[in-house]
Amino acid sequence: KFSHLKYQLRVKIPHPGPIVAPLGSSISLPCSVSLSSVPATTSSAPIAPRVKWTVVSGGVETQILVARGQRVKVNEAYRDRAALLNYTSSPDDLSLWLGDLRSSDSAHYRCEVQQGLEDASDLVQLKVKGVVFHYRDALGRYAFSFSQAKRACEAIGARIATADQLLAAYYNGYEQCDAGWLADQTVRYPIQVPREGCYGDMDGQPGVRNYGTMNPDDLFDVYCYVEEVYGEVFHDSIPQHFSFDEAQSYCRAAGAELATTAQLYWAWSEGLDRCSPGWLSDGSVRYPIIVPRDRCGGPQAGVKTLYQFSNQTGFPEPTSLHDVYCFRGEFLAFQESVYTK
Repeated sequence: KFSHLKYQLRVKIPHPGPIVAPLGSSISLPCSVSLSSVPATTSSAPIAPRVKWTVVSGGVETQILVARGQRVKVNEAYRDRAALLNYTSSPDDLSLWLGDLRSSDSAHYRCEVQQGLEDASDLVQLKVKGVVFHYRDALGRYAFSFSQAKRACEAIGARIATADQLLAAYYNGYEQCDAGWLADQTVRYPIQVPREGCYGDMDGQPGVRNYGTMNPDDLFDVYCYVEEVYGEVFHDSIPQHFSFDEAQSYCRAAGAELATTAQLYWAWSEGLDRCSPGWLSDGSVRYPIIVPRDRCGGPQAGVKTLYQFSNQTGFPEPTSLHDVYCFRGEFLAFQESVYTK
């Protein structure tokens, strides 16, 4: 003889704060459901729960997938990128797998279960960290061998990007018509709008153009990747401009150092917006733009670079005058706070 039970849903994401994952990686967002039963006044057969994952971004909630029983339907926008890891074998484990993470995946994710008239859900925040950027030698275009490309990224506080990281950046709109080394010794570049000399792939469609594995002595630019920087990039509004040497001295006097190119790209990815070209530690002059405007480098957001020549090569002369971007690491800031107490 079966007793009739009423189900009380409890949905739990056992993670107290934001889940952080690198660009181009995959992540499992944990979620579990439990049913605690109490006697019911009416008899009814148990109803298979309806499981739904949604993403909440910019005030808009978008369905990622929905499942009931053994049937799982994934939104076309997440095809091959989203799945319930263990649901078919463990129906109480609703963990969501997300692959090929992009910057735009940074958002809140809702795990929701409906059974009959009952409904329960929980939220978790995902932060996708990391930015891919193009880098070229101060002397000109296509000047790095494969080993030189890796060292060039390391010298500016980054590492050479992987193919997955470049692809993730492409899916978020990144475009660069310059062939660059990647960590697997391939040479590629991302194109959103195919055009003369920048076809993206061979049949004129947008995509990541791939030259394949190249001879390590061949010369190209490089795509670098920076994930996390511990400190702050700052730019002071000052009336005078500096030469490169004066910029170094200014940062030192502020208890800091000239920011690297990677640090500026990281600060840009975290929201830094300054329409003021400034010196960086490699002798380049750049500025970060979040909100595009005509007087600040045109209609595209990004880190803008001042080149010496019209073909976008050459860093400015060290005696030319510009603003400056400084970097104060967490260790330096901690030391300063201790010494000033």
